[in-house]
Amino acid sequence: MMEPVLCPGTLEVNMDWDRKARRGAAVADKLNYTGRFIIADELPYSFGESVNYEYFNRVALQPQYRRVPRNTLKRRTQQSYYAYRGYLMEMFHTYDGRVSLTSDTWTSTYGESFVCVTAHWIDNDWLLRKRIICFEAMEEAHNGFNIKSRIVSCCKNFHLVDKIFSISLDNATANTSAMQFLKEDPSIKLVLDGSLMHVRCCAHILNLCVQDGLDELRTLLEPIRNVIRWIRAARSAKRIYKQKCEEYGLRKKVIALDTPTRWNSTYKLLHDAIAYRDVLTDMYNESRATDGQFITNDHWSLAKIVHDVLETFDNATHIFSYVYEPNIHTVILECIKIICTIKQTSLANPGVAVKRLLDNMKVKWCAYFTEFPPIYAIAAILDPGVKLEGLTNLLTFYYQQLDVQFDVPYYVNNCKRILERLCEEYGAVIQPQPVGSSMGASRFGILGPVLKKSRPDGSGSSSSSSSSSNIGVGEYLTYQFETEENFHIIEWWKNHSSKFPVLARIAKDILAIPASTIASESAFSAGRRVLDEKRSRLSFESIEMCVCKKDWDQAEKRTQGLKEEDEEEDDPWMTLDTSDSGGSGDGGNQQQQQAP
Repeated sequence: MMEPVLCPGTLEVNMDWDRKARRGAAVADKLNYTGRFIIADELPYSFGESVNYEYFNRVALQPQYRRVPRNTLKRRTQQSYYAYRGYLMEMFHTYDGRVSLTSDTWTSTYGESFVCVTAHWIDNDWLLRKRIICFEAMEEAHNGFNIKSRIVSCCKNFHLVDKIFSISLDNATANTSAMQFLKEDPSIKLVLDGSLMHVRCCAHILNLCVQDGLDELRTLLEPIRNVIRWIRAARSAKRIYKQKCEEYGLRKKVIALDTPTRWNSTYKLLHDAIAYRDVLTDMYNESRATDGQFITNDHWSLAKIVHDVLETFDNATHIFSYVYEPNIHTVILECIKIICTIKQTSLANPGVAVKRLLDNMKVKWCAYFTEFPPIYAIAAILDPGVKLEGLTNLLTFYYQQLDVQFDVPYYVNNCKRILERLCEEYGAVIQPQPVGSSMGASRFGILGPVLKKSRPDGSGSSSSSSSSSNIGVGEYLTYQFETEENFHIIEWWKNHSSKFPVLARIAKDILAIPASTIASESAFSAGRRVLDEKRSRLSFESIEMCVCKKDWDQAEKRTQGLKEEDEEEDDPWMTLDTSDSGGSGDGGNQQQQQAP
């Protein structure tokens, strides 16, 4: 075989071009990944010009690394942002399902107001997705009409005006008004005329219930807060705390103080304090021996009761915060667990303080959950481990625990009729192609026996009948129950989409509904960090780009909603010198913090 004949210099020219191409690609990668790093860690664009960052890269990673000008970095980030925004627009334009939204408003410490809209959907691979599609400045009043106008504008930009299934909002009056305006907007095409569109944020309702109860107990738990406050503020207390931990064989641990507006911080404080009750009791009682004020077993008994009640709320809030797992079908189950805890705690602890706590919670609870919105019940019916009979048993048990008279059969039948209407509406545009499918420790915990009442043989009934045209609600309800501990509801509907094509499409849209607006709240947390005192001059467009781009980059890695764990050992107040040098042990001119 003859060797190819090259003109003089051709090989050198090609090699030079190849080197330049590789260098250009390397530069593009450097700009791209530096931009993603800066957005992810919420750093200013000037970070790319940092001499220290350049030195680190050149010494530790790449000797030829050069600083990136801030304008170059910003320009490349903008290009990446608009390219991905265009991709989302095209994707939603061709998407054949429906999308659920969450929305909320936020005012920064500098007085600027923003509105956030987040889209949630299950894609064609049956993966639950979430993207922030709007984080815009809102200079007009936060009334219902203006909120509605912003949501509609966002939906038009992303081709979602005929693809909305639901919108999850908190319980502000303006949001309720906005939903009414949306139902009347002719440009928005809603399912069942919007009767299922408005979903109230469950996490917000839980917060209201807990806050009403804790208002009665804050003063009773104050001695525990005082000793923790003393440990954090005084170096001498840190030394004693360290000695006491060693005496009781405990690892030195940071116990964070709670804040009045965050009940989960009170839960975390009690959770940590109870584990160190002997240490804290000794420290407090020894410091207050002269005035006869002590932390007693009554204080810790009350703290344990409050902790156990809050733990149920915290578990439910955690489930309602899922990003990549559906949670709308678990709302009724989690609410029953909370009510069971409240009733059992009330029966076991007749004390006045506990009774006030639980009564206040129950009053607020009944204001929102005396009757569940139908979407929660329909989502539960679409859980193949619950269905119609299981829902009936669960609700009957729920109202017994709540001590409320309620017509459960009528409510359940009404939800079934709504599901049948959904099948009719979806069936008009779906061509079903049914194919047979089969599926084989209970995942419902203490509620397993309640659900099992509807299954005489312990596993439920199954049906082998199959319609050649359409398999609907009736066939699904008589199909076998699914009670496996490792059951995954999205996977189940994916595997049965050919057997129940219309219901699978409905389940795909309903299971994407978030039970809370925590997705939008997380965006505001990111916005608060982006708009800090060093970046207060950022334009509104840049703020939206930074918040959205970070969310989109995390979405590609499926790391949205993940929180970095705090390193307790690195907390600076726990690593200070606790020796006796310096006389008082509190160091120089530092003012001695009084014992509690």
